[in-house]
Amino acid sequence: MTQRGADAGRNEDNAPEWADQVMATVAAEVRRRRRELGMSGEDLARACTDLGYAIPRAVIANMESGRRSQLPLVEVMVLAKALHVAPICLIYPVGLVDRVQALPDEEPTDTFAALQWFTGESYDYDGPSPQLRERRAAPQRTWSMDAEGKIVWKDAPADGF
Repeated sequence: MTQRGADAGRNEDNAPEWADQVMATVAAEVRRRRRELGMSGEDLARACTDLGYAIPRAVIANMESGRRSQLPLVEVMVLAKALHVAPICLIYPVGLVDRVQALPDEEPTDTFAALQWFTGESYDYDGPSPQLRERRAAPQRTWSMDAEGKIVWKDAPADGF
């Protein structure tokens, strides 16, 4: 499957359509994950409130149905936490959507490649930013999920593996 409506062309009018595609992808992934967890819209709204940022059930319903045209980044972050996924997985649902349009005037690309670009794991410019170079030089940590679904952090060995 390709990102909802992803059909790029070189046209400056693509930005609004691209933004709608990204929004539709996030909304569909929120709905899919919510249902996968057996949560109602009210359950998700309550979970968001419990995290300290209220997103009313009506807002969630409007987003999922496509009636809401904007989705602030802070809401993506809170929704992701409430749904027990990384925010990037709502934007680039690897394994569920094959191709996405990373930017308005780009051709659709592999979803994992777009995710790597977004997270700085790969780049098509003059190398990683100074912040990423410094971070990559620092000891890394890995994580896994325990039987209860909680994240468990572990320091990686000095060689990075």
